[in-house]
Amino acid sequence: MRDLKRTDRDRLSPRQAAERLTDLAYALAAGGPLELIVDHERLSVPLGDVLRMRRDLSSDGERIDFELRLSWSASGGDPG
Repeated sequence: MRDLKRTDRDRLSPRQAAERLTDLAYALAAGGPLELIVDHERLSVPLGDVLRMRRDLSSDGERIDFELRLSWSASGGDPG
């Protein structure tokens, strides 16, 4: 896969967020590839055999941030 970096930020209702996460979950369960639309561009992202998941949660009492990060090797091996 070519080098790229994209950031996508949207304002969503909880239901819309759940629908996007469900789409990702189905693609992961099926073995991919992930079909993403980022910056109005459709990307097909191949999945690796092993994925790493990172979850970060923080709060300052007013705002809650939850980040979910998935990573894997483009060659299909262990992401390290």
